[in-house]
Amino acid sequence: MSGELPGTLGSGDDVKLSDLPDNKLKGLRSSTQLMKDDIPATALDTHNHHPVPETIQKYANFVVKRPALCLSASVFFMLFFSAIGFIVREETPDFSEADAGFDARGTDIYGANIQWRNVVKEAFCDGSLTYFSDGEQMPKNGDFLGISYNCNQPDDDEDRRLQVDEGSSIETFEGRRLNSNRMCTYSARSEYEDMNLPFQIIFEPQSSDDIFSDVNSLIQMCNIEEEIMGIETNIWRCDTQGCQYCESRSLGNHISLYMSKGACSEITQADADSFKTDLMTCSQHFAQGQLVFQEESVQSQEDSGSLDCTDSDDARCLNPECFRDNTMFDVLNAVVPKDFPTTQKASYAKVIIMNDDWGLGKFVHKNLLEIFNSGKLYGDAKIVGYRSGGKMKIFTDQLLADNLFSGGAFIVVFFILWFHTTSGFIATFGFVQIILNLGVAYGIYMAVFYLPFFPFLNLVGIFVVVGIGADDIFVFMDSWKQSLVTLGEEATLEDRLGLVLYRACGSMFITSLTTASAFAANAFSLITSLKCFGVYCAIVVIVDFFLMLSYVPALVIIYERTLKKHAACCQCCKCCTYCAIPKDPSKLRPTETWFRDTFSPMVLKLKFPLLAVFGGFAVFMGFKSSQLPRPTTSEFQLFKSEHPMEVYDLQLKDKFWYGTTTRSMYINFVMGVEGKDNGNHWDPYDRGTLNFMPDLDISSTTAQEALVQLCSDFRDSDFYIDSCDILDKAEHNSKYCKVFHELCPMELLKKWVETPCNSTENLDINSYDCFGDTCVNALGKLPQRSTCCGLTFPIADSATFNTCVDTLSSMATDEFNRGIGFWFNSNGKISAYTTYFRTNKEYNNPYNELQTFYEGLIKIKEDFQSSTAGLGGWVDEVFFTSDLGFFDLQRSLGVGAYNSAGLSFAFAFVVLVSVTRNLIMTVLSLLTIVCIVCCVVGILVIDGWQLNIIESVIISVAVGMAVDFAAHFSHSYLHSPVKEREIAVTFMMKTMGVSVLTGAITTFIAGFFMIFAGTLFFYQFGFFMMMTMAFSWLYSNLFLAPMMAVMGPEASRGSKVKQDE
Repeated sequence: MSGELPGTLGSGDDVKLSDLPDNKLKGLRSSTQLMKDDIPATALDTHNHHPVPETIQKYANFVVKRPALCLSASVFFMLFFSAIGFIVREETPDFSEADAGFDARGTDIYGANIQWRNVVKEAFCDGSLTYFSDGEQMPKNGDFLGISYNCNQPDDDEDRRLQVDEGSSIETFEGRRLNSNRMCTYSARSEYEDMNLPFQIIFEPQSSDDIFSDVNSLIQMCNIEEEIMGIETNIWRCDTQGCQYCESRSLGNHISLYMSKGACSEITQADADSFKTDLMTCSQHFAQGQLVFQEESVQSQEDSGSLDCTDSDDARCLNPECFRDNTMFDVLNAVVPKDFPTTQKASYAKVIIMNDDWGLGKFVHKNLLEIFNSGKLYGDAKIVGYRSGGKMKIFTDQLLADNLFSGGAFIVVFFILWFHTTSGFIATFGFVQIILNLGVAYGIYMAVFYLPFFPFLNLVGIFVVVGIGADDIFVFMDSWKQSLVTLGEEATLEDRLGLVLYRACGSMFITSLTTASAFAANAFSLITSLKCFGVYCAIVVIVDFFLMLSYVPALVIIYERTLKKHAACCQCCKCCTYCAIPKDPSKLRPTETWFRDTFSPMVLKLKFPLLAVFGGFAVFMGFKSSQLPRPTTSEFQLFKSEHPMEVYDLQLKDKFWYGTTTRSMYINFVMGVEGKDNGNHWDPYDRGTLNFMPDLDISSTTAQEALVQLCSDFRDSDFYIDSCDILDKAEHNSKYCKVFHELCPMELLKKWVETPCNSTENLDINSYDCFGDTCVNALGKLPQRSTCCGLTFPIADSATFNTCVDTLSSMATDEFNRGIGFWFNSNGKISAYTTYFRTNKEYNNPYNELQTFYEGLIKIKEDFQSSTAGLGGWVDEVFFTSDLGFFDLQRSLGVGAYNSAGLSFAFAFVVLVSVTRNLIMTVLSLLTIVCIVCCVVGILVIDGWQLNIIESVIISVAVGMAVDFAAHFSHSYLHSPVKEREIAVTFMMKTMGVSVLTGAITTFIAGFFMIFAGTLFFYQFGFFMMMTMAFSWLYSNLFLAPMMAVMGPEASRGSKVKQDE
């Protein structure tokens, strides 16, 4: 007997309509009758087929002969690699720092920022760099330009070493003050400056727009502290020795303090109204920058006599109550929203509970979450968001809990496998293979590739392997069942397995290679976590394919030989007959018959309307997908948007001054250091090494003039802001705004050496009445000297230049104990040079605005490099640092996501055209994949997604997830023994329809379980998997199939096959 022809188009024995007997041609052109009565079911299943390649058949014979050996070897392989990852590497994955690995590595911005941090680390910890001109080592854990570095922090926690963010507000004061032995009032305008990072809970009134209108709400809000802290409450009280533990900073507590009430519970509505009236008055002083934190506050109007009130405009004299105990400052700064001075209403109110123990964060979060979910009212107010601390630890716990949802997916997919294979044995041990696949991939990832970082993104591999692994088992088992129909009941196990390996594994090879390539394309991403995620998932896919060649065939042979005849028949369930092999091998399964006789004729009859509808929809969704916006917040979102901690971070935090992330950016030009990211880009904790430029020499007249011009060019830019204009004159050290808050060392040197010698004097600079430029002039007089004064700038003699730099730096460190921008090595030689300016830009400004800002900085740098060309290699390594990390991430995500998607398409094209050897089919498949990706991304845009980290992952892997069904159908179409388009489409539907449908269902189910997760990434990836499977199935069946029927490849020639006698 003859069997099915699995060859490709134009490859020898293709069957054309002219080759069929006349009695089989009747009505063939009618798509509604296609392969029904005119062509029996066996007409396309009993032709001669190409011989199975000898190598494949030999392997099949070996497996059939020694299935136990193959199964044992596969199991040993799985167990060995599952264990070796934990044996070779002592460390286990740690997800406590979930945001690790999400920097854009290798960019000029990241390289500059990390090398500047390395400069600070070198100065404050390693001691080989100093601002002391004699090479004296700097004090550990010191600070420079607002950056303090904690050398005691572990090396792998670099970010926590930097105790103050470089971009934090410059309007700062030190310390906290005890208010009448009850509350701590902080001076910080930003929580970045408050190292205790207290619990912060935000309330919103429900029936009014002003929380002052209901005193009962204010009183009950005071009780939240005891409610969430439980038995731990006693540690949060102050004592007479200081303010280590403080009463919560709430409106009720502030009102009771201000109105001299003994407790929050004693305040009345009249007290609240009176306090609000005074607060409205004080808010105007606050808005004008007059109400600031007072180290020695005015206690009452009577005490104002101690102030110099000759200036009647002084707010401390006009309204001394605004300054008493810093109460009004703290309320306006931290407790009521920013817009209170203009709206005169408190639409929200914050309760701040001081916290010196992050270990309580999870405990507090648990209680707060229960209150939030219950919707409990506090008078007329309820909690709408909070920050409980320990967010990363809470995320880690939630991540582990979310993985339990994979258990639900496993159970459902297991029963679908059982239903489809009709064998509990194959379903059970097939599922074991799917699960151990993850362990094998982990062992290869950790022990073979020896990658240093395992991000939490890799956990998605659990759900990916469920979908892909189950899909491959479906394809293999369908092919196994169809081999009996194709070869006949008398076929040997060797022949059947050879045919299955030839047919099914060819299809799986295409899908596995394209999917793995799509994941692997992320290895070219600039973001470490995406690189690692792509590699791990690619390993998962490849391992699954090889196990499908070894483990599953041996499993099926053992079942057929020893267990099948003893198996309890699943077919006692009537529905199982839809998947079982019919007793008559010439009969198709009901599901295959339905795809052949019902679904396929419907698709062929409506092919042109289907092409118009789905093609038009894809064009529309493609337009929508192009509108995917860049991220608008730098917050690294871990939970769903409705989670109260995310509501606080994303919606509420910036409504208050205290906790705001809005801050102006600085610019720091650095010379003498290589500004490149030379660390391991696969390890987020490897920040590279600091490499100095040994040829740095700024003593030449050209370099001196260029460095002065650099500062002038920056001040001429439209993004420069004068630090003296944004500092209150009452602030500590604010009068040195042109020295400490804006730094141009060469300008300072120029002013200093040009000062006439007879104008120099030994004055007390700290008591000198000056501000801004006048303080610079005063510094020029210090100290009284006979050298390095009255000189012409630039200084022509390099020895004189170096002497003057040393003297000026020594004077600055003696007077202020800080550097002015010249950095020396232990030998006293200048090793680095820095300038520092403030800008009117904020790190979260719109992307296009920051792009213009960044290009302006590049222009200033290039102009400097052009003016100093030829002075040495150090000129080429000049770099600038700023708080541009968020902009860099936006830029990298936008470029990286689409680059990865482009690489995925390129890989898919190469694989498809190489394996199918048919350009037409490759183009049709890729067009289908493009439509699927456009529809999926378009849905994400409609749903309000932005191009953040997770969306970048999704776009980059969308091609790999979308290619499977198109590849399965293309492979099956080309293996049709009759090369007429509509017959080939019907053959394709009959042979692969069931596998594709069940594969879509299982992957859809895996994604469905993920959407119940609490973590954002699991939820979004689950939603993505569901949408991808839905559109993949729709477009493969209702777009690709009609395209094949209209323009699919047909055989141009072919030898006749033997006719059945």
